[in-house]
Amino acid sequence: MKDLINKSKNGLFLVLTPIVFFYISQNMLAGVSGRINWKLQIVNIIFYYLISFLLTAVIGKAKISLRILTVFFWLFSLINAYVFEFRGSYIMPWDLFSVGTAMNVAGNFSYIPTVRMIIVTLIFAALFIILGKCDFSFEKFSKKLIIRTGIALLSVCALFCYTWLLHRNTVKDILEIYDIQFDMDGLTKKNGLYANFIYELKYLSVEKPAGYNASAEKSLLESQEIVKPRVSVSCPDIIVIMDEAFSDPKIDAEFTTNKDYMPFVHSLQEGAENTITGYINVSVIGGNTPNTEFEFLTGDSMGFLPRSSIPYQQYIRKETESIPSYLAEKYGYKTIAMHPYDSSGWNRTNVYPLLGFDEMYFLDGYFDDLGLDTVRNYISDKAFFEQIEKEVEKRSTDAPVFSFNVTMQNHSGYSKTFDNLPWDVRLDGLEDEEDKKSIRVNNYLNLIKLTDDALKEMTEYYAKSDRPAIIVFFGDHQPDPNVLESIWNQNGKSFESLSDEDTFNTYRVPFVIWANYDIEEMSGLEISTNYLGNLLLKEAGIDLPEYRSFTDKFSEKYPVISAIRAVDAEGKSTVTKDLSTELSDYAKMQYYMLFESADR
Repeated sequence: MKDLINKSKNGLFLVLTPIVFFYISQNMLAGVSGRINWKLQIVNIIFYYLISFLLTAVIGKAKISLRILTVFFWLFSLINAYVFEFRGSYIMPWDLFSVGTAMNVAGNFSYIPTVRMIIVTLIFAALFIILGKCDFSFEKFSKKLIIRTGIALLSVCALFCYTWLLHRNTVKDILEIYDIQFDMDGLTKKNGLYANFIYELKYLSVEKPAGYNASAEKSLLESQEIVKPRVSVSCPDIIVIMDEAFSDPKIDAEFTTNKDYMPFVHSLQEGAENTITGYINVSVIGGNTPNTEFEFLTGDSMGFLPRSSIPYQQYIRKETESIPSYLAEKYGYKTIAMHPYDSSGWNRTNVYPLLGFDEMYFLDGYFDDLGLDTVRNYISDKAFFEQIEKEVEKRSTDAPVFSFNVTMQNHSGYSKTFDNLPWDVRLDGLEDEEDKKSIRVNNYLNLIKLTDDALKEMTEYYAKSDRPAIIVFFGDHQPDPNVLESIWNQNGKSFESLSDEDTFNTYRVPFVIWANYDIEEMSGLEISTNYLGNLLLKEAGIDLPEYRSFTDKFSEKYPVISAIRAVDAEGKSTVTKDLSTELSDYAKMQYYMLFESADR
């Protein structure tokens, strides 16, 4: 009888373990009750059973396989919890393409565990110990290789079917899968960690737009009337600065500080001479910087690509038309790209030559030999901007220069204090240098102030130059949501409960176009990143190529198209995916240019 009871207990524990896996893994991130509907809870649990069956069949020992899975599920959920702490979202399939980039900056974050991490880790540890004491006796099963192989193959087939079903729209509706793609936090918390991960795999492939015909797009492209420049200047030096995490938090909510954290940019926004200012709507928040690069350099929109995919790593495999390739080929520009951090990030060393850059310089092999000043652990914007000036001047003696630069000074994380980052600016009501929220937001505001100072010095430098030059400056995205958490809190808000309009605002960053020659002053422009290059070229006296002439005319109907939203000429804002018909002409032309153009 005792033996029967023990076997029954062990058998029951064997059956229940995958269910336990689901609940404790999910609780590493957030509670399940009230977040994940009962249908999706079952769907998630099925995944844990399928993985348990598969590994047990492969290894032949239930105890060993379940203990291995205990460690794996603990580690993956813990990593996800830290990723959320760092950037406000969880791991998605496309993040697996950027593991190298993540490792580059991993040492700049704080890894102090939260109470939830500690408690759930202890539960995982207890489960690991209990499984070690269980007796799952399947000696005959372990020796039956044919049976094990059969179960393994069935499990693999079941996983493929599971994935296929989750990608069907009818199943999505039945299960009530949450699909608000700009809510990266909510996707994982409302769908479940693994079910959502598998669901998001559908966004890795790019389908041809409805009604797409390559010949028709080619003819349409060739028939475009070229958009002419606004100014008569001839081929000025063009300096592009995409500044890491530069944004104006007042876009998100009201707050006060002891002094202005970006006085120069704010002064330019008031209608400065030979200056254009406004806001670009980007497609990312807190990370995935290369997507903003991609939109700016190519004129393509992430609104027509899988949500948060990384074109640099997935789609650019051949020569691709972009601003540097066009300027070099038609106007004889020297093209240079610089980034004061590791060259291994985001596949840039392979992509930049395909986009038409003649030269590229990174931390390794270039900046690390210069001994430039740093802020925190990164090269300061001031030092970087001065180096940009030197490199442009060095090359501009016999040809105009297009210089594209991606900064690092303001990169996350923000939760540590540094001797070389004093708090000149402080958020009113949050000045405590020991409080985590205070440290994050005040570090960020002071970094922005340093960038603002550096930009002012750069414009003063080029104001004295006898060569025509134009600068475009913009942020790649807003910082991790937890950086601005205290600002939202002061306004009675939280990131997890923002309205749609407030959420849209988290994807807006300021831009500045400044020239040392006459351009028409404009302020308060609202566009998206894919159109910013068009505006720059027109103010630089450059004809737009056929594709950009097409998109520039399209911008008259929809001046904003990002992965998050589209805004029409009347100011009506709509989630981009809900406008597939209205935006189909742009989507088809982009597909042709990115995947089928003979010029690639």
